[in-house]
Amino acid sequence: MARSMTTQELARKVDDARQAPFILDVRSPEQYERWQIEGRVKPETVNVPYWTAIEEDEETKTLIPDDRDVVVVCAKGDSSDLVVDVLGLSRMVNLDGGMDAWATTLVPHRLRDDEGVFMIQLDRIAKACLSYAIGERGAEMAVVDPAATIETYMDLSREMDAPITHVFDTHLHADHVSLAVELARRTGATYHIAEGDAEGADMDYEPLRDGEVFHLGNVELIVRSVATPGHTPGSTSIEVDGRFLLTGDAVFVTGIGRPDLGGETEPWARDLFHTIHDRLAGLDHELEVCPAHYTSRGESGEDGTLRRKLGDLLVNDPVVSIADEEEFVSFVVSHLGTPPGEYSEIRRINMGWDNPSEDRVRELEVGRNECALTG
Repeated sequence: MARSMTTQELARKVDDARQAPFILDVRSPEQYERWQIEGRVKPETVNVPYWTAIEEDEETKTLIPDDRDVVVVCAKGDSSDLVVDVLGLSRMVNLDGGMDAWATTLVPHRLRDDEGVFMIQLDRIAKACLSYAIGERGAEMAVVDPAATIETYMDLSREMDAPITHVFDTHLHADHVSLAVELARRTGATYHIAEGDAEGADMDYEPLRDGEVFHLGNVELIVRSVATPGHTPGSTSIEVDGRFLLTGDAVFVTGIGRPDLGGETEPWARDLFHTIHDRLAGLDHELEVCPAHYTSRGESGEDGTLRRKLGDLLVNDPVVSIADEEEFVSFVVSHLGTPPGEYSEIRRINMGWDNPSEDRVRELEVGRNECALTG
């Protein structure tokens, strides 16, 4: 077996230009075109299909630099393991688990961890999805917008000695399969989502209500408004401890959530305008916006977290700051591309209407999210 690197190790390296390795991707050209390894920096990458890399090993070696680490990537980590053995280069390693493992890797970044209170942002780097663990050590914990792998949240709960008592979806997700219902079932927690998104759903949930307060030890989660619609009718923002505002896909650190995934583009765009200017604008501008997605890891800070002061976003973001409703709606409608076809199927799964195989879920979740609209 060849020397290897974990996806967690690779995630750290692609966030630092000084450490970013060279990537030899041995998947088929079709798979490679759909998505690649990237972080705050996009590492230099060459795509040489598996059989070509094996049969034309000397030619393949000429494509690979000798002045940095080289990570070989395939779908599951088996073919790339053999390529590393055949090429035999000293600084070459295999990516454990391949792109399948990369797809479900969650990288934790601590937004707060003091006086027993914690808030951890978990970055699903392959899909630019963010989820959150919030609570008090030795007391209890809530999870917001869980995705990728349940075990990460369970491990974090044990590490913090804080049982998971509440699980939230800020909205009905379309780009990835939510783990909220299953996580609630596994832990005995209560699952919360706004009725505006879950009406008719085949699942047990507690509807979120405007102004509802949840206590997790010394932490208060305040549901500022069930009516922060636009991306979806039931999109919900959650204030945490008077410091953070989890906005789901309403607004991001750059741009807004696209309002066309449910087929009501112009009406939902108007809802989103009023969410921004009538609701979010009335909150404390010192709150740090912590969204459910981002467009690029380049939006992250030096500490790796993705957050932005609400006041800065309202004033300086080229889309969020559009103050005229007609101009805002016109911009949104004219800048939307076609939503991915699989999003409608993912929404059905998250409503509890379909129960696909694990292989089908992996197929549906390939590639980054396409939920954002930026200026």
